[in-house]
Formats: sequence, structure tokens, C-alpha cells
Amino acid sequence: MTEPSQNPSPAEGGDQGPLYAPESGFSLFIKLFIVPALIVAVALGIFLLGTIALQHPKTAQQYLEELKSDSTSRRWQAAYELSRMLNQGEKIQFDDSLRAELVRTFTEAKADDPRVREYLALVLGRLKEKSAVPALSDAAHDESNDVKIYSLWALGNIEDPAGGPAALSALSDPDPAVERMAVGALSSLRYAPAKDALEANLGSSNLPLRYDSAVALARIKDATAVPTLLGMMDLKASGQPDQDQLLESAKLAAIEGAQELDNAALHPKLVDLSKNDPDLKVREAALDALKK
Repeated sequence: MTEPSQNPSPAEGGDQGPLYAPESGFSLFIKLFIVPALIVAVALGIFLLGTIALQHPKTAQQYLEELKSDSTSRRWQAAYELSRMLNQGEKIQFDDSLRAELVRTFTEAKADDPRVREYLALVLGRLKEKSAVPALSDAAHDESNDVKIYSLWALGNIEDPAGGPAALSALSDPDPAVERMAVGALSSLRYAPAKDALEANLGSSNLPLRYDSAVALARIKDATAVPTLLGMMDLKASGQPDQDQLLESAKLAAIEGAQELDNAALHPKLVDLSKNDPDLKVREAALDALKK
């Protein structure tokens, strides 16, 4: 088993957490929000590659019991393992009492190692546990930026509008990564009361924030997103594989946003992409959008 200090932790060295890393703004934007449904799946995959697998894996029930341990290290590692198991599609039966216990443990872990709450937030988000929304909403304003980010992701994944106010409030967070995740949560929630705040972001010089907000606005049927979506669909390949993959993701997100809006200005661009874009995935996505 890996030594505790070598286990994945956003608060320590090695991998910088499952949701973000110190990268360029545009790259960070793509990874955070262009494909929000894949955020944690990719992140936990990175964690899994970065850690040594347990030689004697435990059951989910055993990990649940370890959450009650007196050992801080055992508690956060148990939370991590539960999130990993859910991410890998393992069928874990959580009855109402166990779900309530997870929410209680998350709530009472404020003074614990932040990693306990980070990974439990992922578990609660994966379970789409609506009873956790109040606790996650409170955690969206935690002292730890990582706890904020994980909790906002969970609120978005649970898709309960009750999480909207916390995500909207987090838009004013001074940490850019928290702000971006708040936009991602609002996008997933399709939270209409965030309309004015998201529209204000369309004038931002921060491209990631601007693009994120455009997709979020499209999901609440706000046509003010159209110019930004058109700009995203006009992005040109650079010839650099890594950068072009990011551009592809941006175009795909814009196409997804365009599907949400019945707007005459977007239709010609979708037609053009479906016929002329050099990227096969983009052409197919545009063609599918035109059929809907």
C-alpha cells in the first residue's frame, strides 16, 4: 500500500487534485467545463494511475466502517476508495441509513483533513444524493478551495435546483478555479436566476470564463450567448495536436450549446461545420445537431 504522504491529495504535492491543475487558462477551461460530465471520471483515472493499487482491496462496507476510524489517514483514504469504486462503475448498495451516514460524516468533517470532505463530496455527487444538497451548499463556501470545488461539482452532478443559490454565490469567489466550477455547476443545473451574472461574464477578458458562461446561458435558453458560441465555432486549428484537441472540445461544446437555442444565426454555422470542418467529430456533431 502506498505511504499516506504519497496518496493522491490536492493539498499536497504530486497531482494537484482531481478537478484542476495549474495550467493555462484556455486549457483549464476546456478541462473544467467543456465536457463537465467527464471531469471527475478523468480526474479519478489520473489518481488511479498515480497511486499503487491496494494488494488486498476492501469492500465498500469496510470502507464505510473506516470512515468512523480514529485515524485521519484511514478516513480520507476510505473516502477516496469509495469515490474511486463508484467512478469505476462498481455497484455499491447504499440504503437510506448509509446515505444518511455519509451526509452526516461529510457535515461533521469540517475540522477533519479536507480530503475527507473532498472525496465524500465526490461520493455524494456520484450518488446524486439530494439530501446532501444543504451540506454541499454550505461547503461551497468552505475555507478550503478544494472542498469548494468538489462540492460545487457535486451540486452540479446532483442537478437539484436547490443547489443553485450556493453556486451563484460562489461566482464571486476570489479563486478563479472556484469561480469556473461555479459556472459549471450553474450550467449543469440550468439555473435561470444566474442569467444576469452569466451575461456579465460575456464581456470578460477571461476567455475560459466567457466561454463557460456562454454554454451555461445557452442551457437556460438565453440568446445573448449566440455571439460567443459563434466565436467558439469559428476557432481554427493550429496544427498542434494538443491544442487542436482543446479547440475540438470547444467547438463541440458550442455545438451542444447551439442545440439548446432555436436561433437563426446559429443554423448557417452548423450547416457550414457539418460540411466543411476538417475535424470529423465536429462535422458529425454539427450534423446531429441539425437533425434535432
